[in-house]
Amino acid sequence: MLLASFRSHPISWGMKNLKHIARLSAAALFLSMAPLHAGESDTSWIPEEIDMPEDMEIVTDRSIGSAIRVFTFTTAEDTDALADRWREALTTGPYQVVPPAEGMDQRLIEFSGGRIQNGQIAFMRGADGTDTTVTFDASLVD
Repeated sequence: MLLASFRSHPISWGMKNLKHIARLSAAALFLSMAPLHAGESDTSWIPEEIDMPEDMEIVTDRSIGSAIRVFTFTTAEDTDALADRWREALTTGPYQVVPPAEGMDQRLIEFSGGRIQNGQIAFMRGADGTDTTVTFDASLVD
């Protein structure tokens, strides 16, 4: 039946399928880009010494296998103050914090300790002075 439909109206059949595929693709793209609600995210691997901003809007929360984690959110909090506060909290906690390299972004925080074998927190301020995007990525100890 499907083959007969294709043979009698190949262009019409192709356009219908193309529209269907386009709708599915658009829906998948929309869902992958939509921010998550804070309650749906498992951030238990993030050091408890880090106090998360109340206004955070989660953009990405990914697990790759059992050991890799990526967590991205936006916040209106001051980027420098947030980086300084978290660097201090990690340094006084049970973590080894790598001093920022000369010439590199001083807000970048690289650390290890506890469940985190290798972790990084990066901050990117919006070009027009809007919200800051914060990205945590880590390799966890199994």
